[in-house]
Amino acid sequence: MAKTQAEETRAKRGDGQVTVLFDPSQALSGLEPLLNAGNKWLESWAALSAELIEFGRAGLDRSLEAGKAIARSGSIDEAMDLQADYARTTVRACFDEAGKLADLGTKAVLDSLSAWQPARSGETPQRRDAA
Repeated sequence: MAKTQAEETRAKRGDGQVTVLFDPSQALSGLEPLLNAGNKWLESWAALSAELIEFGRAGLDRSLEAGKAIARSGSIDEAMDLQADYARTTVRACFDEAGKLADLGTKAVLDSLSAWQPARSGETPQRRDAA
């Protein structure tokens, strides 16, 4: 009689016991840090998106107010002064927002990378530079 391929493989390996090369429990435990890092990443980027939306809304409000003030101005000199003030405050707000976004982006990266690190037994999570 012809042997099946599985019987031939068992015969080649010896006593009929096949070792498992892939353990699903180990694979799932390896996914947990990845999922934690992904969650931290998404939470951080949601905060960053909310900050961008708030900045856009505030900028639109400033723009509308400046437009109304310029339209109500009595002279060209007053309109130019209002436009210059608006430009100054807009540039200042953009630089401030860039700093906030850089801080939030850095925090997002650090939080997601810290989720990859295995927890040490008996220690509370601390920042490395706080030591």
